[in-house]
Amino acid sequence: MARVAVPPGRLPFAVSLFNIKIPVFQTSLLFLATISMPLANPETIRSIEAVRQLAHQDAAKKLKTQIEGIVIFVYPKHSAIILHDGTSSSWVGFEAPLPADLKLGTRVRVSGQTHSEGSYFANIVAAKAEILGRGPLPEPRLAVKEDLFSNWIDNQWIQIDALVVGTEEGGLAFTLVLDIGGRIFKADVPLQADAAKRVAALMQRKVRLSAIVGTVVNTNKQMTDRHFFIPSFDDIRPVETGAPVDPPPLRTIATLLQSDHSPDEVSRIAGIVTQHQKGGFYLRDDTASTFVHAAGEAVYPPGSRVELEGFATVAPFRPILRASKVELIGPAEKLPPQRLNGESGIQPELHNERVTTDCEFLAWREGVGETILQCRSGNTYFEAWLPGPDRTARAFQPGDILNLTGVYEVTTTHPMPRIEWANGFRIHLAGPGDVVVVREAPWWSLERLLIALGIAATVILGTLVWTGLLRRRVAMQTRIISRQVEHAAIKDERQRIARELHDTLEQDLTGLSMQLENAIEEIGDGQNPARRSLALVHRMLRHCRLEARSSVSDLRDTRLLVRPLHEAMKESLEEKARETGLALEFFVSGTPCALRSTTRNHLLRIAREALSNSQRHAKPTRVVCRLRYSVDAVELEIEDDGTGFDPACPPPAGHFGLTGMRERANKIHARFSVVSRPGAGTKIHVVLPHSSPEAAPGEPPLL
Repeated sequence: MARVAVPPGRLPFAVSLFNIKIPVFQTSLLFLATISMPLANPETIRSIEAVRQLAHQDAAKKLKTQIEGIVIFVYPKHSAIILHDGTSSSWVGFEAPLPADLKLGTRVRVSGQTHSEGSYFANIVAAKAEILGRGPLPEPRLAVKEDLFSNWIDNQWIQIDALVVGTEEGGLAFTLVLDIGGRIFKADVPLQADAAKRVAALMQRKVRLSAIVGTVVNTNKQMTDRHFFIPSFDDIRPVETGAPVDPPPLRTIATLLQSDHSPDEVSRIAGIVTQHQKGGFYLRDDTASTFVHAAGEAVYPPGSRVELEGFATVAPFRPILRASKVELIGPAEKLPPQRLNGESGIQPELHNERVTTDCEFLAWREGVGETILQCRSGNTYFEAWLPGPDRTARAFQPGDILNLTGVYEVTTTHPMPRIEWANGFRIHLAGPGDVVVVREAPWWSLERLLIALGIAATVILGTLVWTGLLRRRVAMQTRIISRQVEHAAIKDERQRIARELHDTLEQDLTGLSMQLENAIEEIGDGQNPARRSLALVHRMLRHCRLEARSSVSDLRDTRLLVRPLHEAMKESLEEKARETGLALEFFVSGTPCALRSTTRNHLLRIAREALSNSQRHAKPTRVVCRLRYSVDAVELEIEDDGTGFDPACPPPAGHFGLTGMRERANKIHARFSVVSRPGAGTKIHVVLPHSSPEAAPGEPPLL
């Protein structure tokens, strides 16, 4: 008794709609048994149909399953089978390699869990099998092309008519190409020793096959295609149409699929092979050329005269032939390729003809299964296809003139391939021998010229930048040398002036002082007004001598020219304090700033004079000097703990220290003040604002 699958949601009496005569009572019992099994043990699913009815989110919960059925397909490589339980079938994946005795027709009890990831309907994974014996395969359900994209047919065991039109490599097993109602499908058949021979006998023939329908899905579990799993080549049976009484009449390629010719009629064609290609060859007779799909491993070299029988098939721009039988008549003279004029643009009448042309090579790229040369002939751009990855294309340089010989194929970007909408063409090359370099591109190509220009521009730019940096460096060095020369000249001039002051002025002042001392001694009387006047002049002259000696010392000391003010002042005051035995404390605060050299000299002289005055007149035990740099000014403060004095009283005759300090402060536009009282020490305060015209530096000091 035949058993069939009941589509989900259909009652048993509906099977009569498919012209399958099965007792209603028996079918009802089977249906009731199917739906009653899960109720006996609600924790375990016991039918494939119950698994298929699960929503994906429920199947993802890994529900337990235990199902008995017949193995109708085996995938050892993927440790999987397709199991049929009498009503439906499902993919079952195993954790371990399949047992050796788990084969086609094995009756098995499978324990596993539900799974939905990457599948159209829920299925079973993590399975373990218990072999129960052997059993007959269930009868497949008859289907037609309209059923192929219905939901119920997924993973079902069906029987359907198809046309075997080719084979492909790279599938999970031996992959057949099927034409079902004008649509192409792929079918996997397990490999066996005589597979090539079995396929050759089936090519271009109508067959009835028994197969499981698989569904191709994307990551959202949406159907994108359907394919078939055929258990063995024994499940592919040719549909016998009866042998023809007479051989079909000989036709020409140009008359294929005209109004008096049907695709179902066997066509007999004779001609000469022009080019071999994987899966067939190009054939030309006295009227036109076409492509012939030929099964088997036989290769018909160009120049072979053949006669074939097969079926004409619709293809863009010109019908092609699917040969069921090819007979080699013998060798013939190779047909010369037609000369292609690139200036003529697209020529639809050359479709499938072998042509030759000279063109300019532009570039190359790798296709899916071919190497594509991009070329130009006149104002026409086209591509030439070399089969497989070809390394010879890498040796071509843009601008090379190539001679190409191959099959001309008209192309279009329009969705309907009408001859008036053809807008391009390509040339199919049989191999590297169909490409000849006529003339190599000149060495000075556009690319190399641009590279050379780029290098030249880089060199020029680098030279300009280097020249600019060199000029800047030379200018900097020139300024440094100029300042060094100027500094040396100033130093020499200061030394000369110091020598002249020492040799002339200071000696003259010393002579005058000695004469005054003699005059004072000759007068004798201390109350004589003349003596008092001369004594005052003598004190003034002594002060001038001290000032002259100090000026000479400053002229010979170049520390202010090359060192910051606070460093020069600290060193000079500490040296003066050591000479006089004073205890000096020196403090600097703030960020030092640049000042004019003359301004630095006046501040240093004020500090030295203040220290000298303290030592000569105040008899201090401690002197504190503070130099502060602020945002607005530079402040100098000298404070001692000496005897002090009354600033309101005029200085004694012959004392010019405070007067000299005040005059120096006025020269640099600084504020000068003295705070003192008898017995309380003295503090001298000088404030030089940055706004003073004497504060801004001229040339930066040499380092």
